[in-house]
Amino acid sequence: MQTTKPSTQNHLRLLFEGFAGSAIKFREKVCQECGWSESTFYKKVREAGNNKAFSIAEMEKIKDLAWEVQQDLKDRL
Repeated sequence: MQTTKPSTQNHLRLLFEGFAGSAIKFREKVCQECGWSESTFYKKVREAGNNKAFSIAEMEKIKDLAWEVQQDLKDRL
């Protein structure tokens, strides 16, 4: 009789690392797609209450990137 070897991966750790890295990954993707520097990204974050901070095209890109990062997290489950 063959027994199943228990998984040696710590799934909680994998999820935690995914969540911890998702903000960085999101920032990097937004900066790359929008052509922003890291300082511009954080400036835009602070100005988020200002509707003129983003163009419609930028907002669409940002939403798509957010979904992409979210899917990466879901794939870890």
